[in-house]
Amino acid sequence: MMAATNTTDPTSTARGVMSYVMGAIAVLTCPCHLPILILLFSGTAAGAFLSDNLGLATIVLLPIFLLSGFATWRLLDTGSSDEPAENSPRRPQPRNGIGGGRTAEP
Repeated sequence: MMAATNTTDPTSTARGVMSYVMGAIAVLTCPCHLPILILLFSGTAAGAFLSDNLGLATIVLLPIFLLSGFATWRLLDTGSSDEPAENSPRRPQPRNGIGGGRTAEP
């Protein structure tokens, strides 16, 4: 039961939900989506505010976008690295010791 709420466990439900929430926040606060938000909120006070204060909206939304995008990236990261795990097969090494390309066999 405790694993479901543990966000450090890569298989937990809470981690999956949080990655979707942070991803949605990142998409909604992306500065390139401001014209879409202005059209979406047109006729409302929020749309009038966004269209009148585009620079301020960009300055406010950009840090939120960056932080939520970074959080999404960290939540989706499964901890894989360039080093092979102990149980995984090793990558074959080149025969001539130079580069990773194939060598012609005699």
